[in-house]
Amino acid sequence: MIGERIKAFRKLHNLSQVEFSTALGISQGHLSEIEKGNSKPSADTLIACFKA
Repeated sequence: MIGERIKAFRKLHNLSQVEFSTALGISQGHLSEIEKGNSKPSADTLIACFKA
């Protein structure tokens, strides 16, 4: 699941949800929903994840 991979990436880089969501330009709540699998990230968010 993509949300689990995003969460693992965030934790690997020792970032909080607030720090990572700010870097991605999305809300912390939206990032939380993505990580839980309740929401799907946009293509732009996915690209930003690996550039952050």
